[in-house]
Amino acid sequence: MQHEDIENLATILNNSGRYRVTKKYQRPEYYNTGDEDDKMIAVFLDIEATGLSYTQDKLIELGMVKFEYNRQGSIFRLLDDFSSYQDPGILIPEYITKLTGISDDMVRGQKIEEDAVAHYLQGVDLIIAHNAQFDRTFLETTFPSLPPKAWGCLMYDVDWDKEGISSRKLEYIAYKFGFFHEGHRAINDCLAGVGVHLLAQQLPKSQEPVLKELITQSAAIRFKLYAVNSPYDSKELLKARGYRWNMHQNDKYRAWSIELTEDKVAEEINYLRSNIYNTSSINIPVEIFDAYSRFSSTNNKSNNYIKYRDKLEWFQKLCTS
Repeated sequence: MQHEDIENLATILNNSGRYRVTKKYQRPEYYNTGDEDDKMIAVFLDIEATGLSYTQDKLIELGMVKFEYNRQGSIFRLLDDFSSYQDPGILIPEYITKLTGISDDMVRGQKIEEDAVAHYLQGVDLIIAHNAQFDRTFLETTFPSLPPKAWGCLMYDVDWDKEGISSRKLEYIAYKFGFFHEGHRAINDCLAGVGVHLLAQQLPKSQEPVLKELITQSAAIRFKLYAVNSPYDSKELLKARGYRWNMHQNDKYRAWSIELTEDKVAEEINYLRSNIYNTSSINIPVEIFDAYSRFSSTNNKSNNYIKYRDKLEWFQKLCTS
């Protein structure tokens, strides 16, 4: 059967309403054409590591894909890739090899030079990862001298639930958009729609480009509220409201927490006051992030206390008024 016949058959099946056809990702030369003056450069980044802890585990592969975009969420040309192994100096756990296909022999003696990573990221306006908290902490731990960049997170900077997509897993999101990719390797994740290709899609309900939504949300200043010492029997209320239990080493408190944009903070303080703590004056620890400090394991966070001192003072007044 010829390629054209296969494509026609896939279209017929999709249009029937009885079947859903998923296509294997194939890298395009470009997504949009144009000579816009406002083109910027972004990188979709993915890391494989020996485990989940950036303080104990080690990076073993770094994959990056560079592309042109604008603030309206249009993607233009795909540019050069970066893909390299790193010898972690320890044995790769068997389950990591099964998951990623990366063995000790493949990384033995390999080293990613920090200068090479810095050179690749020079001139980049935005770094995007599926799980930015994982990828950014490993990148900064492995290459501590890299200059700070703005970051976006495909997992949390798009409201997938609102768009009718119930899972944040890369493979599932790709499936909902009608394509699939093979492998769990860093460069494959970048290339195979779970990265740039996903960003180029239109969201099913809002009809906005995925990248536009991510740009908007990642640029917002965020308040991370920690519901410390909340009653044990309030955990279901907090979970239903979107709070998550902090398990990451990056988190300052072991407590239920939620990230909010500034316009939603006052409402949340009133909710905590009335429904969780049952008192007019509450002590809620808070951290403030922007795109340059969010997900970071470095001292960018402490700099924010100076940068956003007025917002911190406003927050404290909300808690005690």
